Amino acid sequence: MKKIFFLLLITNLLLAALQFFQPTRQEIGKNSAIHVVNPEKIILLPTVANCIEWGDFSGPDSIESAETAIQTLDLGLPYRLALSAPLIQYRLHTAPFTDQQTVEREINKFRNMGIISYRIMDQGHWFNAISFGEFTGKQTAQALQKKLNAQEITGTIISEQVVEQKKFLFFETNIHEISALQSLAQQFPGSKLTQATCERL
Repeated sequence: MKKIFFLLLITNLLLAALQFFQPTRQEIGKNSAIHVVNPEKIILLPTVANCIEWGDFSGPDSIESAETAIQTLDLGLPYRLALSAPLIQYRLHTAPFTDQQTVEREINKFRNMGIISYRIMDQGHWFNAISFGEFTGKQTAQALQKKLNAQEITGTIISEQVVEQKKFLFFETNIHEISALQSLAQQFPGSKLTQATCERL
């Protein structure tokens, strides 16, 4: 009899404990509702943001020099390097010469005529040609070509080349940081800062 009594007592205690610790369906529903994300409150950030562009730079040396200057400035700004619009250049030059001795003879001839602005091209398709300059306008190259023709330097070539350019994009800038970047840009002639909108990092 005592055993039956204790069994019933233990069973009642277990049932009471379950009722005490187990949440009701209503409470479960409330807790679940807390974790439901309201789609109306999801804020999508725009794909573009205000930024400062600094460019343009062509060639690994100028890009490396600019990036070193940025790191030295130590503003802690998020930035990235991006492609800029390519630069079209017009180079006025001779045809390639067969050997170095011929190149030297031509250079001596140019010096005797008072022409001192030239460069020997040392690689690529125009290896051993003599360049008289690279210009952003074709008319400038044509004017120099006409001047050389008048000095009996004929057979020069105007070739067009596309130069890849890059720019730095700075994000989350304030007025003081922009002022520091402007001072930095002045150390690189031909470069400039512009305000723009860019894709987010």
